[in-house]
Amino acid sequence: MKIGIAALIGTAVALGACGGGNNASNTADTTAAAAPPAAAPAAAPAGSTAAAPAPQGPMSMPAWMKVDKAKKTVSLDIHAGKTPDNNHWNFNGYYKGNATITVPQGYKVTIKFTNDDPSLAHSIGVDSAYTTFPATFTNPQPIFSGAISADPTDPTKATQPTKSGTVTFTADKAGSYTLNCFIPGHAMSGMWIHFDVSSDGKAGVQTSAS
Repeated sequence: MKIGIAALIGTAVALGACGGGNNASNTADTTAAAAPPAAAPAAAPAGSTAAAPAPQGPMSMPAWMKVDKAKKTVSLDIHAGKTPDNNHWNFNGYYKGNATITVPQGYKVTIKFTNDDPSLAHSIGVDSAYTTFPATFTNPQPIFSGAISADPTDPTKATQPTKSGTVTFTADKAGSYTLNCFIPGHAMSGMWIHFDVSSDGKAGVQTSAS
């Protein structure tokens, strides 16, 4: 009787050990199957535009930019969708960072913003320089007080086709920024250019090939 009990106990222990071994093996196999591959470097969303280097060409003064050194003012006449380039998502025909507007530090800047896009609303504002633009902007805050158009993220309330608005601000901090549209997907798809504030009084526009 003792031998029978011992044998039964030994068999149970052996079965338990086998069962534990199988469970451990199954757990390891499941973990291995569920483990994701090594993460690849993060990529920009499809269709997004990584910020391009600022153009290094000569600085000029186009007809749509006026600088009054005596009054320390800059006037910019900027049209969204002025040309069909980039699906009309451009500023005066420039997009994907292929132009830089430079204004002197401390100058009062007035942008007359007109939407020439035949079908979609656009906005404009001075924002931080980006590595990659987001698909959407949540409550965007301009670099300079007032440096953004009305309802910048709302496709139904931002500047509509054929409409105009005025943006006025003082460029009181030197640095490199961007001028971009805040409607979802627009900056990400290239509707942005560089906007610099110079500490040495330089003013003008530099462009490069798209």
